[in-house]
Amino acid sequence: MSTALTGPRASLDGDPLATRLDLVHRTASPPRLLVRAVAAVAALAAMLTALAVAAAAANDALDVIGHEAGPQVVATTDLYFALSDADAQVATLLLLGTSDPEAAAEAETRYAQRRGEIAGALLEAHRLAGGDAAQRTTIETVMEHYGEYEQLAAEALLLADQAAYPQGEAPPEVVAAYREAGDLMSGQLLPLSYNLTLENATTVRESYDRAQGRIDTGLLVVAIGGAIALAALVWLQIHIARGFGRVFNPSLLVATAVCLLYLGTGLTVLNAEQSALQEAKEDGFDSALSLARANAVSNALYVDQVRYLLDDERALVYEQTFFDKVQALLYVEADNLEDYREKLTELWEPQFAVVPSDGLLGAGLQGGYTMSTSESWQALLETDAAMRADTGSDASRLEAARAAYEAYDEDLDNLTGEHLTTFRAGIDEGEKAIADFAFLLPAAMVALAAFTFTGIAPRLREFR
Repeated sequence: MSTALTGPRASLDGDPLATRLDLVHRTASPPRLLVRAVAAVAALAAMLTALAVAAAAANDALDVIGHEAGPQVVATTDLYFALSDADAQVATLLLLGTSDPEAAAEAETRYAQRRGEIAGALLEAHRLAGGDAAQRTTIETVMEHYGEYEQLAAEALLLADQAAYPQGEAPPEVVAAYREAGDLMSGQLLPLSYNLTLENATTVRESYDRAQGRIDTGLLVVAIGGAIALAALVWLQIHIARGFGRVFNPSLLVATAVCLLYLGTGLTVLNAEQSALQEAKEDGFDSALSLARANAVSNALYVDQVRYLLDDERALVYEQTFFDKVQALLYVEADNLEDYREKLTELWEPQFAVVPSDGLLGAGLQGGYTMSTSESWQALLETDAAMRADTGSDASRLEAARAAYEAYDEDLDNLTGEHLTTFRAGIDEGEKAIADFAFLLPAAMVALAAFTFTGIAPRLREFR
């Protein structure tokens, strides 16, 4: 008489081995296999989803820092520099009068060049602002005020041409016309363009912080999800081996190997993304931004020197604004310029041992301190002191101040370039690391699920 089948094998009455096999197969029922397989696939899905979310967050941050708000910061910093230098050329022309035609011609050329750069920077900033209504409004306000400034500057230059005076003897009406233009530049244009830089820098920082938080969470979830997925696959493998007498299941072995591969690769890629973002943001962008802003503010220092020579009535005011900018660039607690120079010399002796970290220049020097930059900064201050004490011609005093500024500006540009190179390298490294990996995640999920269910399919058929 035939015996009823209870599983893939018959249970024979009185046979202890058959009885044990029958008990094992009852525990290895289709629902139990499916539950274990679904648990493994769910853990795999959690791991790969966490990888995808963290990778997407890193990619978004790279886009913002490297292609959106980051370039916007550079554009608005260039705008600040071009505005301040355009004002410097106007003040230089008014100071020189008719005494130095060659220098005046050079200033006219530079003014025309800066006007073109300002127009280009404003258009680029407006384009990069995209749909940000607040930024577009600010940029349009800068455009409007710059149009007013050009009219006032043109009036001052026209009055200067009509007066035809020697250097240092600008008539009161010329100085008064320039004051109105200079006040508009200092009180409206430069603060507005500076605020644009700060707003975009805030966007970069927020995107970076958000991406770092998601990557940290992703690393944790990926590690936990991967460990659970591996445990579930091993558990399923053991379950099939015990229930069906199969030592190895090829499909599950492949799924386990692929899971292990993606777990290790995913953690490596996320760590690489985190490092690349940190390098691009902290070692590159932050230092480059500080130095770029320092460069723009430093140019405004030169403007204050020209104004000091041009406008005797406001000489003390311009000396104070020069000191305020010096403190903003590299802060040292001091009461005045002379006190500042003395204390800075004490800090930097011997061999420039201590670099103040406060201020735009100070922050940039911490990330890439070079002797030449610090030396040229000190030389600029010493030249400024000599300019204020000198009784020679305005042209010679201005020439010395300009030479010291240009030497310092060249060193600052070189240092900024080093940090910008680090910034771009970090962005490129991060984008390359994530490009292929993120594309493969959906395919990996499908393959892992297919291998898992393929591994249990033959066992399920044994129950038919």
